[in-house]
Amino acid sequence: MFITLKSLNQKAKILLISGVVLVVIAILFMVFSKPAKPVHKAPEKAEVFDGGLRIVFKPNSPGLEIVKSTAIGGGGEFVSLEAPARLIASTSPSVSNGSRIILFESAELNDLYVGYIHAKNKLHRSNKNLSRIKDMFVHRVATEKDLVESETDSGNDAAELAEFEGKLRAQGLNPSELSTAGSLKAWIITDVPESQISTLRKGKKVKVVFASFPDEEFTGTAEAIGDNVDPLTRTAKMRILVVNDKYRLKPGMFGVVKFPEQTGGDSVVLPYTAIVTVEGKNYVFVEEQPLTFKRREVVLGISTKERVNIIEGLTPGEKVAIQGSILLKGLSFGF
Repeated sequence: MFITLKSLNQKAKILLISGVVLVVIAILFMVFSKPAKPVHKAPEKAEVFDGGLRIVFKPNSPGLEIVKSTAIGGGGEFVSLEAPARLIASTSPSVSNGSRIILFESAELNDLYVGYIHAKNKLHRSNKNLSRIKDMFVHRVATEKDLVESETDSGNDAAELAEFEGKLRAQGLNPSELSTAGSLKAWIITDVPESQISTLRKGKKVKVVFASFPDEEFTGTAEAIGDNVDPLTRTAKMRILVVNDKYRLKPGMFGVVKFPEQTGGDSVVLPYTAIVTVEGKNYVFVEEQPLTFKRREVVLGISTKERVNIIEGLTPGEKVAIQGSILLKGLSFGF
């Protein structure tokens, strides 16, 4: 049996209508109280000014989240350069007659040095002969042919000597110093980065730790830097002289050279990720204002694989981008 409004008394009618109204209100509230879909603002690209010198980001610029900057310097940071090395030659007493001999790490180096000594003796002999022929020619005892032949021999011997000397120098050795070196001498060769050559001058004291004596530091003196820079590794050879006390150091030994600290308490040291290089010049990006970066050229000093000392271009306290430099490079230079 169906219940109709007529069959209900006045009080029941009021309750029924009130319930229906409440249900309708609840439904309407649920429908119209749904949160509106957020309107996504399109990302705004970073703007580049002054030919790429200044980059200004917007708060929602693409890639901004990967750019991180930090205040630099003032913390007494330093970079200590270390380089692998090997002992290439040493002086040693001869077991036969007690005189001094030179031992090399390889037979090839020994042959070069022997060839240098022979070429030096030949040149000395040919020069003396040339002097004798010249004197005889002046007194009409020797012919012009004799003079020309003597001059040719002298020139050929000089060229041969230069060839051997050049090969020894390419290995980091100075043959003239080898021939006059005293006892207890050992020479170490290490490869230093091209960027460090200006700071590693002759006479600088260094520390050397050999694999054979891991708990002992030897003091060495930088004697010379090679005449050539390797085009592939961009390194130059440095020769270091070490006192070979009790002849413990042997040719062929490997070690590590520790160069003296070059930076002070107000130094500026950056991770290498902050540096970008374009056409041989090094740059960083300084955050002069929030979201505003300016490209600045810097001069690098001593470095390792992870960190580098900045000689010129930055002041302690400035904020520099240490992450996202590749993005900034692309915006600044247009690639």
